[in-house]
Amino acid sequence: MVDLGLPQIVQSLKAQAWSDEDLLDALSQLEEGLRDNIKRLSSFDKYKQEVLRGHLDWSPMHKDPIFWRENIMSFEENNFQILRVLITILDSSSDPRTLAVACFDLSQFIQCHPAGRVIVADLKAKERVMKLLNHENAEVTKNALLCIQRLFLGAKYASFLQA
Repeated sequence: MVDLGLPQIVQSLKAQAWSDEDLLDALSQLEEGLRDNIKRLSSFDKYKQEVLRGHLDWSPMHKDPIFWRENIMSFEENNFQILRVLITILDSSSDPRTLAVACFDLSQFIQCHPAGRVIVADLKAKERVMKLLNHENAEVTKNALLCIQRLFLGAKYASFLQA
């Protein structure tokens, strides 16, 4: 339901002028339930498992700004293990969706972590992402470009870039 955009639909419906109080209550309950499910689905442990498996998909946590804000310092665990695995995925995976999500996640790390740009550069990710700019899949190319833009510009100047 979350992947299909139900939270946005519920918010849109709530914004309309409804005279039925029961309907408004039901929409509020649905919105709260969806919010709780998104939090459960967005835990860093689930993210970590997904990255360590090496197969990434557009689950809610990847695009949730709250997930990134709340968990950005968790990436520092074990000498940036998860970040290193993400970078390794850029070389080892042939799945376009996994590559696109890995590039997007790297760009999110660059934007959200105070030293993200420097850390990603030190881990030699730039060359790996640059190779993906010529990928045959448009989604991979788009997210590789976003990552490179954020890497070159840094969070301060790249905050206007949208995925």
